[in-house]
Amino acid sequence: MMKRLWMIAACAAMVVPQWVAAQVEKQVEVTKAYVPRVESAAKLAIEPDMNDTTRMRPEIGYTVTPLSLRTTLTTRPIRPATVTYWEFNRPQPFYLKVGAGYPLNSVLDFYATTQNPSTGYAMAYVNHAGYYAKIANPFGGKHNSTRMYNRAGIAAGKYIGRHTLEGELSYDNRMYHRYGVWVPSVPELAFGAGAMTDYGDARLQLRFGDDFQDLSRLNFEVGLHGGLFFDHSDLPVPDMSGRESSIGADGRIAWAWGRSRFGVSIAYDYLGGHKYLEGSNQQLIRAGLRYGFDGGVVRLDAGADYYRDRVGTTALADYERGNYLIPYLRLNFNLGTPGLQPFVEADGGVHPNDLRSLTEQNPYVRSSQWPSDAFLTTSDQPQGKSLFPIYDETSLWLAKSSVDYNFRLGLGGSLWHSIVAYRLYAGFSIHDNHLFWTGWQVARPDTGCDVLFLPVQARQTVTSLNGEIEIRPLSSLKIDLGAHGRLYNDETDLKNGDPAFAGNAGIVYEGRRIAFGVEARFESARSWSVYRYTLQSAGVDGSTWETSGTLEKEALDPFRTPFGVDLRAHFDWHVSGRVTLFAEGRNLLNRKLYNEAWFPEPGARFTVGIKANF
Repeated sequence: MMKRLWMIAACAAMVVPQWVAAQVEKQVEVTKAYVPRVESAAKLAIEPDMNDTTRMRPEIGYTVTPLSLRTTLTTRPIRPATVTYWEFNRPQPFYLKVGAGYPLNSVLDFYATTQNPSTGYAMAYVNHAGYYAKIANPFGGKHNSTRMYNRAGIAAGKYIGRHTLEGELSYDNRMYHRYGVWVPSVPELAFGAGAMTDYGDARLQLRFGDDFQDLSRLNFEVGLHGGLFFDHSDLPVPDMSGRESSIGADGRIAWAWGRSRFGVSIAYDYLGGHKYLEGSNQQLIRAGLRYGFDGGVVRLDAGADYYRDRVGTTALADYERGNYLIPYLRLNFNLGTPGLQPFVEADGGVHPNDLRSLTEQNPYVRSSQWPSDAFLTTSDQPQGKSLFPIYDETSLWLAKSSVDYNFRLGLGGSLWHSIVAYRLYAGFSIHDNHLFWTGWQVARPDTGCDVLFLPVQARQTVTSLNGEIEIRPLSSLKIDLGAHGRLYNDETDLKNGDPAFAGNAGIVYEGRRIAFGVEARFESARSWSVYRYTLQSAGVDGSTWETSGTLEKEALDPFRTPFGVDLRAHFDWHVSGRVTLFAEGRNLLNRKLYNEAWFPEPGARFTVGIKANF
């Protein structure tokens, strides 16, 4: 046993020193004879790392049982305040605009509205615009040129589920004084300056149906409308006033299926003349069909409208009938860029030439200011025969409606992140039975020169180049530019009175406190054909018009207007959220501007006032 202990000791003496040296890297140099001995052992000051790096990942199986929480919350649909058929949209229950200016003019707009999203709406309104100063005419005279527009009406609507039952009753009055005449220095002439042309128009409209915004379901509407048009003009001969009644109905349905849309419409209108226009009437039937498609590249709306027109006047032995098919097209291409979007458009329509429509186009139409040819006799002109061979009608109800066919091809889109929007296109139009307004001077040595307008119908084609640009460098700043050049091909020698060029340039700023805008409207020279009849002697017996002597007719040089520039400006100061002070100016360059021959528009004028929402 002792021997084994000595052997273990000897091995330890040899191994341990070597292991320790390896751990501490100690170098020993022997300089004398080796004497073996056992060194004392020392424990190293190293603490072992007891953290276990082995991680256990047990697989645990479990299940989750979902628990639904029941609620009693129900939704109630809220009807949005959308624009109705009657364009009912007022931010406040009451809106007022009132102003006056120099030369003496006035303006008034008042709206009182109420709306309940679940019940309906009601609205009453009054509109007025008047001008009262004298205007110098081309004959060198300066006469009363009072003109006034007045309108009043009420509208109401009832929401019935998804549909709306609504109606509007209104009355319009338009008054003009005939200041474009020459008179000698004789006061209070029968056909003197200042004779008044006065028109009244009462209308009633009813409608029931959808708003055609959501076509995923079938949308429909039916409507009824009627009216009475009055001529209250100054009359030199009793019982010469004309009246017109109208009544009509219309209906429309539309629905969508996938990317496609379908629509069908139909309408009927009856126009009847009374008093001086007794025997004049017109019936117009229209039926339309529409198909639309929204594709990735193409957006299409196509269809056609069929018109059946029947006109009867006192000058016709039988009715004048016409059948017209008017194509309709809206074709837009999406080429993948908003800056280049080609389009093709086609449309048109049939427009009756009844008393109401003629006075809307030219308020100084012959009307009742001049007696019917049936009241006139001359030595070489039998009673009842027209004094104006170029004009075949004996009443202000033309035997044919005007028919338009329009075609447009162009490019549109937006550039530079929608800062610039543009529309460039070429157009071609065919105007069948187009109205050429001819001017007639009926001159008498003793009473001066009365002026009247007569429409003559002829075919016209128009080729045009058009450009429209809108620039918005800021959300509050807008710049508008437009130019329209037209080339007329008239199948008559009469002047058409239309400009070959029209354009506009304007800038508008809408700020929180102030808003202003300046716009210039341009119009090239215009021309109207002019004829003159001279009555050598004339007289009035109080009930009939009698002439004697000779009647001379001559064609005069056309009436020409210069290049016109109408500079306009407006300024608004928002005093508060509900009160705004405004100023408006028209024809600030005081140029001679004409809408009709011999009747210049008012010169430079301005209006100031207040607008309020309350």
